[in-house]
Amino acid sequence: MSVKKVLASAPAKIILFGEHSVVYGKPAIAAAIDLRTYVRAEFNDSGRIKIEAHDIRTPGLIVSFSEDSIYFESDYGKAAEVLSYVREAINLVMEEADRNAGVTVSITSQIPVGAGLGSSAAVAVATIGAVSRLLGLELSNEEVGKLGHRVELLVQGASSGIDPTVSAIGGFIHYQKGKFDHLPFMELPIVVGYTGSSGSTKELVAMVRRNYEEMPDVIEPILESMGRVVEKAREIIVSDYDRGVKFPLLGRLMNINHGLLDALGVSTKKLSELVYAAKTAGALGAKITGAGGGGCMYALAPEKQSEVATAITIAGGTPMITRISREGLRIEEVLP
Repeated sequence: MSVKKVLASAPAKIILFGEHSVVYGKPAIAAAIDLRTYVRAEFNDSGRIKIEAHDIRTPGLIVSFSEDSIYFESDYGKAAEVLSYVREAINLVMEEADRNAGVTVSITSQIPVGAGLGSSAAVAVATIGAVSRLLGLELSNEEVGKLGHRVELLVQGASSGIDPTVSAIGGFIHYQKGKFDHLPFMELPIVVGYTGSSGSTKELVAMVRRNYEEMPDVIEPILESMGRVVEKAREIIVSDYDRGVKFPLLGRLMNINHGLLDALGVSTKKLSELVYAAKTAGALGAKITGAGGGGCMYALAPEKQSEVATAITIAGGTPMITRISREGLRIEEVLP
């Protein structure tokens, strides 16, 4: 069947446990969350690649652009970055399919750009999914994740592959030293709180590295503890405990992990305010997700999501009520 139009979507991700310590060979657990980027791909007669974006969300602002013009409602850097992920994704798929064609790609997204929620990986994965299907290339979600990793390497120069893997296959992923394991799925009613600013992952990783090199005897036990937190969380996720036991245990581990990240110096006043506001409003646990220095935190809030979201708003953050997404890349519709 020849296809004229494909709509695909891919989810955002959060790091549940283990950011920063993962750089030192310790494990981490990441999960897809139910905020999605949608990419529609269709053939055009111009023979060229055209990219249109609607609703590329940066903090409180929206970028609209096409290949020829960018309308500055936000800073050019972020718009250009999104374009480069999409362009590389299309080029890689055309290489794989050994075919060149005029393709128009339109993007809409629920994921804030630059918030540490994997928006770049989601746009790359959704683009690969839509364009490969359009060109008649049958790729598994795992293969899409690997191509997404290649896109990140081309654009960023370095990537663990966590973001595109989680976005492509969904659910919970345990990662250590380049190896990915899918963990059993469980519902986690969470609220993500966005500070409205983002820290530089590169600078934060470098700061932790400096401290580690100057005081290994102090920093190593913190990283070891973070590794143990991850393994304990994995044990709880795969166990057959019921939610009434799992949720409070995971909440306590989130609080411990947040304290360890704070000890590494990657939290900020704003992040900690959102974490404490969430806990005061009834969250079982809350922590930074991602590199820190800004970006997002998340809270586990069964039956308290709206109260926690309100508390995050009052503390000056932007709340997003969400849950773990069982599905990764999804082909939403195919039009012949």
